[in-house]
Amino acid sequence: MKEMYVNEKSYEVIKLLGHGKGGYSYLVTDGTKEYVLKQIHHEPCDYYQFGNKIESEMKDYKRLKEIGIPMPEMFEVDMEKERILKEYIKGDTIFDYVLRNEMQPDCACG
Repeated sequence: MKEMYVNEKSYEVIKLLGHGKGGYSYLVTDGTKEYVLKQIHHEPCDYYQFGNKIESEMKDYKRLKEIGIPMPEMFEVDMEKERILKEYIKGDTIFDYVLRNEMQPDCACG
């Protein structure tokens, strides 16, 4: 099994959860608990210009938390490896609800 490190702590990769314009998200474990580990990537994107992605992630997270948007906790940031360790919440994503036309205006899905 593949290992990835965040600030010198090892996590075992369980599976790739997905990827987007900013990075790859993996389901990982420390042997006790499951997390999401986001690895920032620098693949070219024709329709979007990026600055410092890791700093943008941190800034955007802080902004969304300040205005009360519920989202997974951000536990650690490894600036050198450009990795973010987040809370893993088992279940469907908002995207899953949208695909099934189950999205409610108040975000009370399902």
